[in-house]
Amino acid sequence: MAENIDLIDEMSLLEKNFNKAANHLQSIVSKLDSGQLLEFYGFYKQATIGVCDVPKPSWYQTQAKHKWSAWNNLGNMSREEAMNKYINAITKIEPDWKIDSNNDANNSWVVVSSLPNTDKKLNDNDKKLLDWIKEGNEVRVKEILMINSSDINNIDDDGMSPLHWASDRGHLSIIKCLIENGAYLDLQDNDGQTALHYAASCGHIETVEYLISVGAKLLKDNDDLTPKDVADENVKAML
Repeated sequence: MAENIDLIDEMSLLEKNFNKAANHLQSIVSKLDSGQLLEFYGFYKQATIGVCDVPKPSWYQTQAKHKWSAWNNLGNMSREEAMNKYINAITKIEPDWKIDSNNDANNSWVVVSSLPNTDKKLNDNDKKLLDWIKEGNEVRVKEILMINSSDINNIDDDGMSPLHWASDRGHLSIIKCLIENGAYLDLQDNDGQTALHYAASCGHIETVEYLISVGAKLLKDNDDLTPKDVADENVKAML
């Protein structure tokens, strides 16, 4: 019985340190290269979920494939070993990170929340994926997705995903980043509209061309309208 209690306490301490390390990673993302970020991504997924249990992404989802490989290549590594490797990797980069880290062990991974009050100006530290997408900040979007893209297809209260928002704004570089990281092309909002509906109705020609090139479908929304039916005159001919 005593041994079991010791094992539980040891695991609890490991998880606590792991969560602190994950929290600290947010503050040093800009210092890391893509290889390091992929390594952390793989360890994090292995530590929190276990052995890779998702299929390999589609050919055009390049970043998603890189991240899938980083996780899948860990094979049957235990969650405990993945946590230890994650902590050791952080320590190798910043030996004093535990001193500087916040004592709050809550999970730090970015999640998509309901859209904030538009009248309230957010500090950069409070902004989520949707906020950066609306601002068209490709650098911050890439940083978030490189660390964790598991929420990339989450929807807000209007049923809109990050890809819907990016297509509405016409942020082509962000759209490419989202799709490369595993965003669902034909995800429909509460009205049955896809990202292609949004891009077409707003007249974002380059966005429409790209979405079609990677296989977006001309689905009908809840009013039986396809993207071509709602398209701006400048893009209607393309569809």
